[in-house]
Amino acid sequence: MFRVRHAAALVAALAFSACSQADNLTSPSGSGTRDTPVPGGPRTPSFPGGTGGGDTTSTGDTTSTPPRDTTGAGDPVSNGTWTPPDTSSPPTIQPVDPTHFDPPGSGSAGTSGSSTTLIFKTSGSALYNVGTCGANGFWTDPDGNVFGPHNPNCIDYGSDGSPGNTGTGQCVMSADGMPGLWINPGGQETHPFHSKCARTGATTTSLSLSFAPQAQVFDANDGTGDRVLNFYSAGVPVAQLIYHGGSGTTSGAGILIGTDNASPENTWTVYFGQPALNYTSGLANGDLIGEMTGAGVQVVACSTPIGCSLVTLQLSLTP
Repeated sequence: MFRVRHAAALVAALAFSACSQADNLTSPSGSGTRDTPVPGGPRTPSFPGGTGGGDTTSTGDTTSTPPRDTTGAGDPVSNGTWTPPDTSSPPTIQPVDPTHFDPPGSGSAGTSGSSTTLIFKTSGSALYNVGTCGANGFWTDPDGNVFGPHNPNCIDYGSDGSPGNTGTGQCVMSADGMPGLWINPGGQETHPFHSKCARTGATTTSLSLSFAPQAQVFDANDGTGDRVLNFYSAGVPVAQLIYHGGSGTTSGAGILIGTDNASPENTWTVYFGQPALNYTSGLANGDLIGEMTGAGVQVVACSTPIGCSLVTLQLSLTP
């Protein structure tokens, strides 16, 4: 089952040593996964091969509310990971070759503006039809292991032709039967499970998230326009975005872990392999690294005891 294998890969990745200097960092190696090609085709920006990487903890998403998590050590930080489109090969963090990339700036990330709570499915198939959903967003994988509550694989998506949750475009079912395909106002298809098609609840300005991992941007020095954004915790890359200049697409991997402004604070996760940060099909998603350093990028953040919300993730950099 892919989730058990993914958890093992994440633990192995954290055991991989890394240098703490931003201009000479190593990352877990590996062939990883590639985005669906578009004209011009995304290219791996001078990344060598090896094993995958990520972030994990020693405990899983156990809960005192039945059904219990039967794995005991499932998803990182309870429910951080999502089912990928290709369940046999989830996205992995790629190494950065310092001879092909220069680090123009470093900084940190946090959320800005309002946030909107998301609604969970209580029955039926989960993300990409892998496993099933139950009350309170509990997710049961194909092997019968239970994760939750508020597992992101059970976020509900609209497909009845209504506008997206921003009031624009249209949410429909994809040709292969996947929900939440957002068609933008220009009539161009994006991808299923789009965040603009997630069913929403209340909007609030009280939620603010901050993330301890250090951000580092790398720009290609070969004229391709490729860019990499890595987040490091104790010198180990835990989350990554790669912008492919030739195709105008961005792909993501890993998990960014942060806390909110409550007392006591709650742990939140932003999975960088989620559709909002990872090109899979349809319209090219553009330079999300550049957007994140500007107005920010809308992503899904999740907390096991609280739920999931649409938040705007913003990056602050200094040279």
